[in-house]
Amino acid sequence: MHKSYSFYFLFLLLISQLVGCLATTAPAVTGGPIAYVDRRASEVIYIDQKLEFKTILETQDINEHDNLTFVSFNQIVLITGEVPDEQTKAKVEENVKSIEGVKEVKNFLLIGMNSSLKSKATDVITTSNVVSRLYFNESKFESKLSPLHVKVITERQEVYLMGILNAKEAEDAIEVAKSSKGVKKVIPLFEINDNYQNTY
Repeated sequence: MHKSYSFYFLFLLLISQLVGCLATTAPAVTGGPIAYVDRRASEVIYIDQKLEFKTILETQDINEHDNLTFVSFNQIVLITGEVPDEQTKAKVEENVKSIEGVKEVKNFLLIGMNSSLKSKATDVITTSNVVSRLYFNESKFESKLSPLHVKVITERQEVYLMGILNAKEAEDAIEVAKSSKGVKKVIPLFEINDNYQNTY
């Protein structure tokens, strides 16, 4: 969701959103809808998808050369990327906060030059690595953590983790991310809810 990307990246964005929509409606192998594995309400999943587009629209005129990424989970918007100064950083956050439906903003924008294409490509690989390790290690988790509950975002090889987890699940997810290849730092942004402790 980088504003400076070409139509190719916008196409990938649209595909990812379509896949996300399908994941919330398609029947699972067990016969129930896959949406049941997501701890967000169905309407919140839809709101999050809309917010990720609205954030782009509401910030595109601030500085067209900035590298901005927006991810919404449970109506909490994570902002990562680079901007030239503190004033721009504050303006981006202000615009996002003004969008209807946004409950909270996590602003991790850095002041400096935009990441290189090589760095962005490395971030994609790092994200894939963390996600795959969450899946392949699923049976080893004492907490029975489902990787479908964790959203992984990487910027400059720093990994942000979002989701609604209990304390043990969060601990396991952080451990997997920290031990994954290419990860320099892990920033957990989980919503901790221990009501899910015995729901397996």
